[in-house]
Amino acid sequence: MMTTPKTHNTAFETFEKGSPTAFPKLEEPKIYHRICCCSQKVWAIVLMVMGCLTTIIGILYGTAMPAYVNSAVEDKVVTCSASDVAKESYLDPYGDCDDCSPYYISVYMLNATNAEDYLATNAKLQVKEMGPYVYRRREIKLDVTLSDDDSTVTYKTYTYHTFMADKSCDGCSDSDEIVSFDTGYFSVIAATGGEFNLLAAVAAQSFASTSNTTDILAIVTEYGEQMMRWMNGLNSLDPLAMKTVTNNSTILKFLASGPEAIADLDLTGFAYNGIFVKRTASQWALGYPSLLGGLILGTSYINTCEAGMNDKCSSCAGDDCLAIASACTQCTKGAAVVAANNVTCAILEAIYAAEYGDEEAASFVATTCGLCDSKGLCALPLPGIAESSGMDYSETAPDASSLGTYVKRTGCDDLSKIGEYEEYNGFSSAPVWVDLGERRNPTLLEIIAFSSYANCDAPVANITCFNVSGTDGTSLKPGGVTINGMAKETTSDAFNSYMGAAEIYITISSMDEKVAFSGVSLHRFGTPSDIFDYSNDKASIGTGIPVDGLHQLSFVTGFLSYMSGPFFIYGNTSLLEAVEMTTSDGTIVTADVMYDSNGDLQDSYLEAYSTFVDIESGTGQTMRARKRSQISYALAASTSVSNASMSDLLWPTLPTEVVLPTYWVQEAGEATDSLLDTFKSTLTLVKTFLPGLIVLIIVGVVEVCGGVFLWRRYKQKAS
Repeated sequence: MMTTPKTHNTAFETFEKGSPTAFPKLEEPKIYHRICCCSQKVWAIVLMVMGCLTTIIGILYGTAMPAYVNSAVEDKVVTCSASDVAKESYLDPYGDCDDCSPYYISVYMLNATNAEDYLATNAKLQVKEMGPYVYRRREIKLDVTLSDDDSTVTYKTYTYHTFMADKSCDGCSDSDEIVSFDTGYFSVIAATGGEFNLLAAVAAQSFASTSNTTDILAIVTEYGEQMMRWMNGLNSLDPLAMKTVTNNSTILKFLASGPEAIADLDLTGFAYNGIFVKRTASQWALGYPSLLGGLILGTSYINTCEAGMNDKCSSCAGDDCLAIASACTQCTKGAAVVAANNVTCAILEAIYAAEYGDEEAASFVATTCGLCDSKGLCALPLPGIAESSGMDYSETAPDASSLGTYVKRTGCDDLSKIGEYEEYNGFSSAPVWVDLGERRNPTLLEIIAFSSYANCDAPVANITCFNVSGTDGTSLKPGGVTINGMAKETTSDAFNSYMGAAEIYITISSMDEKVAFSGVSLHRFGTPSDIFDYSNDKASIGTGIPVDGLHQLSFVTGFLSYMSGPFFIYGNTSLLEAVEMTTSDGTIVTADVMYDSNGDLQDSYLEAYSTFVDIESGTGQTMRARKRSQISYALAASTSVSNASMSDLLWPTLPTEVVLPTYWVQEAGEATDSLLDTFKSTLTLVKTFLPGLIVLIIVGVVEVCGGVFLWRRYKQKAS
């Protein structure tokens, strides 16, 4: 059937209504709209929450983390708990633990190359540097206790040393023989006013105990030179000389009958000179026994202390104790000598046995230091350059009761007091100098008198008592950690470093210099060039006397002795002219060699001989240090023989008060690689605080902004 245009075709009507369309009109756009809106809402919330959290984390990372690390740094440098003082790194800080730092003592002996000419003709002394002989120090703490408020720590300590051949000079051995001054001789002779007085005292306590003073003086005048050589041979540690003076029970015969027992002995030769001795490098470094020193202290202890003075010292009170304080001190020293005699006597026996065998050595001991308990002939342990006790504690530790007490601030209550001493080896104040009224050396009479009246419990007006103070030099107050990282500057421009042997402190000041050590930036501190120059203030402790560049130790040691920089750097040039000093490389040290045309110390000498301490500012820790000093002696004038040196029997014409260099020493410590690695890791962390804060805040803000944007889009579409 045909249809015409524009007419309705009803034939398809049923089909159109009953059949589905090929493209049905679904609700998909509405569903998608709902899902999209829902996703925007979720993401908006997620981004805003994450942004807030990221911002908070950033703020915490830049504020709380620096505070936490700063607290950790402070905890690392202070010792505030029982667990802290029980750590190996505290009890044995120079040991082998991860947090320990080895400490080395380098001994440079100034070998007297013309000692015999010096004695015979008064020639200018010539010394040549030998070394370094390097020893590793171990320092062990005992009986460690914290105060109730943890502000101080009390302990006792001892040291021992091990020779390090690989760190010492090429071809050097600790058995190398070196000629220098015998401190035992200097100490004993000075304490009595000269050789003459010493022998008079020995005679009065032995073979001439019933003689009058006139007779004793006559004996010493006639036989004094032979008697003194005999005593020097006994003290020489030279096996042949010791055998010569002790054969056939000579000591007992001498003590009983006097100089007739030794009149026919041939006592010529260097071993009997007294002033100089030949010792091995290890003996100079670690100490050696002295029969001369032991005889004086031992006989005094037997005849005086055991005879009643010990009882007086233990029972006295108040002013009565002050009156006998000097005698009680001598008794304490004497008791220590007697207690150590078995060990020191065994050393003498070993030296003798190495030459003559065990049987003869046993016989030698039986008539010498074997008589310590009965006759007082003991072997005194002389302190070494490195080992101040003169004893070897590497195998067996000393009894804690024999050790002095140390008290040190922990820094727990005040970080500026970290490591500051309050008590050192049993004393909190020590007499170090007496006002002489002029810039000069003290006489032996003044030194002897000082030992009897200088007491810091009741000091007289003209003495200086120096209170124990200053630090051990291991740490300053930490500069701390902030959002900007480790502190860039130290908290102090100077600190005082206590020197126990000198019983004073020296000031270590900022050199306004930064140095690099294994990639770590450190601030250099050092001793100023005028550290030992004279001033009114420093004169009160003996500095700059008799000339600039010296610090007097005479009242501390008991004989003329001085501390200075190595080779008298920064000292009066007259010190260089009085003696000829040659370095190990053959350079004769003169003012022209040491200083430039402007009078400034040459850089090579500054680097080799100056003291410095390199400190990391953030932790306040010393990462590297070199402490260098020289010790010199001088002969004083006799108190009993006019115009004579204190060697008034053997070497009376030797010039007095000439400063004679003996040795110089370097103490060296530095942080180990493991400690440096730990510090570098911490440094890497703290460097991220500020960038981390900024980045995290920016990321957080971006996330919040993104969330807000999506939230607004969601709201717009929802409406």
